[in-house]
Amino acid sequence: VISPIASLLSSSATDGNVSARSGPKHLLCTPSGVHKGRLQEVDLVKTDLFGRAVEPRQKATSEIRMHLAVYEERADVQAVVHAHPAYAIALSVAGVSLEPGFVSESVIALGTILTVPYASPTSADVAAAVRPHVSRANALILERHGTLTLGGSVEQAYIRTEILEHTAKIVAIARAVGGALPLADEEVARLRDIAVELGVEPLPDETDDVVQIVAERVLRRLKG
Repeated sequence: VISPIASLLSSSATDGNVSARSGPKHLLCTPSGVHKGRLQEVDLVKTDLFGRAVEPRQKATSEIRMHLAVYEERADVQAVVHAHPAYAIALSVAGVSLEPGFVSESVIALGTILTVPYASPTSADVAAAVRPHVSRANALILERHGTLTLGGSVEQAYIRTEILEHTAKIVAIARAVGGALPLADEEVARLRDIAVELGVEPLPDETDDVVQIVAERVLRRLKG
């Protein structure tokens, strides 16, 4: 999965980073400053849950604190992909949020796309900025920096990065040709209902909402 990710991570092959849980006490992550398209399994860095490399000669990604923050906040997350795709970053530079929901498939697959306020890359501030948002979204745009997607596997997190960037591209093109109108709130709610029917797992902060949606659906069937 790492090889196709390399082309999406950014225009620079050494940028972006990926991590995944490796048992209850360790993570595997991409190393710092290494071409992602040329990575071999032996290049991956095994760390503890404090970000310390098990093999001292190896150096974990410089964004390891951001990854650790996600795993600390979300026990269900098994993998994290951080990329620097152009359209998502461009929209954040322009002050455009994808949170309202613009594309139906994106709402179903990703839910809400949140924008995290700017923090200096590789700093502890990035981890602090991400923490309040990860319980409410599986797809985040880091303002003027990149994207952060979460998943049950590296492949799922990568697919979410692709969907996020494709959505950003659509919105950017729509704004260029006349304007990007978000979906109505009622339609977003309906799409979330459809997501539940399709088996998309709810986020921790959405559990109560999902229970309500399921309850309403059962009531409709009983009445119908």
